[in-house]
Amino acid sequence: MVYFIDFILLGIVYVFLIRKWKKVKNGKSVALFSIMYFYMVLVLYVTVMPFTIPFSGTNDWFMETANFMPFRDLRLKYDGAFREIYLNILMMFPFGLLFPLIKQKGFVKTVFATFLFSFFIESYQLLSVWWNGVQMRIFDVTDLITNTLGGALGYIAYKIFRAMVRK
Repeated sequence: MVYFIDFILLGIVYVFLIRKWKKVKNGKSVALFSIMYFYMVLVLYVTVMPFTIPFSGTNDWFMETANFMPFRDLRLKYDGAFREIYLNILMMFPFGLLFPLIKQKGFVKTVFATFLFSFFIESYQLLSVWWNGVQMRIFDVTDLITNTLGGALGYIAYKIFRAMVRK
């Protein structure tokens, strides 16, 4: 039921955004925007949903759940560390591919937008723990790095595909 409410809210946001987007863009752009929006909703589903509402008390130990050491899990040889890195790169790869298609931005702006999206996710995870929300979510600087790398690789793939299409 909680997810249902989250998806309803995200659907309402989509309707308002698509109405605005249709006024200024053509059909191809609206389709790309829609694909990007639904992709981002799937990322939010995997990373931060259900959305936490800060009505309960606060968790004073929330910083204990955060990891500020890059690649700590890999250095400590935790099970699944390589898998997590790979999945984070793979998760943000489409962002780096779709963002320049929609916004016609270069490498630096695409990578920065990927970083901001990832930073939002990681910060929300940290805040949700502070709000006594979902305890299994943690802020992890490695996720921030690997997500951003995924966006950069997505942009490189975009440039390669674009060059191939133009030939």
